[in-house]
Amino acid sequence: MKRPSFRNACIAGMRLLLQGKYTLSFDQIDFPIDKLSLRKRLNLAIQGLQLMMRTVKRIGVPPILQLEPANICNLSCLTCATGSGLMKRAPAMMPFELYQKIIDQVKDYVCLLVFWSWGEPFLNKDAFRMIRYAKAQGLIVHTSTNGHFFDTKEKAAEVVGSGLDSLIFAVDGLDQKTYEKYRRHGDLGRVLKSIENVVAARSLAKLNHPVIVLRFIVMKHNEHQVPQVKDFAESLGVDIVTFRSAVVHRGEIDVEKDIAPDSVEYRQYNYEGSPSKKNRVTKKNSYCHRPYANLTVFSNGEVVHCENDFNATMQFGNLKDSDLHKIISSSEDGSFLRMFRRNLDLIPFCRDCEMRGLKRRTANVKSFVLGEKSEKYETNH
Repeated sequence: MKRPSFRNACIAGMRLLLQGKYTLSFDQIDFPIDKLSLRKRLNLAIQGLQLMMRTVKRIGVPPILQLEPANICNLSCLTCATGSGLMKRAPAMMPFELYQKIIDQVKDYVCLLVFWSWGEPFLNKDAFRMIRYAKAQGLIVHTSTNGHFFDTKEKAAEVVGSGLDSLIFAVDGLDQKTYEKYRRHGDLGRVLKSIENVVAARSLAKLNHPVIVLRFIVMKHNEHQVPQVKDFAESLGVDIVTFRSAVVHRGEIDVEKDIAPDSVEYRQYNYEGSPSKKNRVTKKNSYCHRPYANLTVFSNGEVVHCENDFNATMQFGNLKDSDLHKIISSSEDGSFLRMFRRNLDLIPFCRDCEMRGLKRRTANVKSFVLGEKSEKYETNH
């Protein structure tokens, strides 16, 4: 990740303060925002300054809240912390009361709610209610699913009716045999039915949301299908297709030999010599913005600086029994930011982060907007 340009930051800051317009990006998806309140404008500007200066004392709240509705999943994906068994946190669903408490504390500062972390968000029975509540408080809501939960017209109508802004479906194969090599225990037919149902429900409601994204993680066993994916997605009525490089290492899991694609274009890293010899070309000046741009809250209320701390080894507060503003201005938060500023290798989940050394800005390799889809998000809060 590159260090932000001071010139670009100044231009974006002036546009934000004078016009109330800003574009937040998460996972290489842009969320243009209009009609921001003065409080949110000031908070966004302050967060930008803190990112540029790498401050160790926090003022305000990061503009993106990543919240985990559930940390369990119906699938067992190879390198997911949940599906692979790396995550040791107790299984949990976030109670609606705790969720409501969190949203009420951030609604005047946060612009974008990322409604997932580890686990499948729609396993939480209150998922639709949670989305509706966040939308009622003026937040943009973006989520990702393995796609097994909208296989009836009623469920599809409910997700469209919730007001959800953006929905990623993870589809890593165009036939069941290919798909299930990574998405273990998954049913591709059920996923495709879910996509068709959501597209149909959106059309019936005459709405342009949620924006529907088909994400295809490119791996050794499915890279031969890449040329067909765009046409396949367009036939389903999807709005955007994103090709993503696979996470091949996480914790003690190393499946690079098994799933890293042969195509250099879709590999995560540059190499000196053969990738099998692991001569990875590392970047000396890795620049991460996550602790300043994002705040992550796990399903049991634990607050962490990054979702990659999936076992909450450095959690610095719990919203079950504490106030968010008190947590993010605590000495524990300052100690972490000081360490983060000084040397990422001092932090275990930063040291082992798969994003360090990537040959591109994000794990997303290519994104394609299908048809003439263009979405603009507005908030009056």
